[in-house]
Amino acid sequence: MKLRRRISHCVNLLLLPAICCAISGYFGYSFLFGERGLIAWRATQDELAAARHDLAQLRDRREKLQHRISLLDDDSVDPDLLDEVAHSLLLETRPGEVAVPREKR
Repeated sequence: MKLRRRISHCVNLLLLPAICCAISGYFGYSFLFGERGLIAWRATQDELAAARHDLAQLRDRREKLQHRISLLDDDSVDPDLLDEVAHSLLLETRPGEVAVPREKR
């Protein structure tokens, strides 16, 4: 009877710390490897940096296209750009010129 009581007492003393360790382990694991843990956060930061880089490239390309469109405005057409567009679309040349078609970007 004393042995049983002694074992029961030891189990009761270790039960609460074991539960606390299990809960701490669960939350620690979730903190590192969970859906919103440190590793997932780092991956999200990398994706965000790549998306920002792509956005910067798209904005740069948009600005270049807007500038090119402004050069083709009806009020003030840039003659060099008009000549370039006409040659690229029509592939017409003047005597002594050679037109080489380019792939569109």
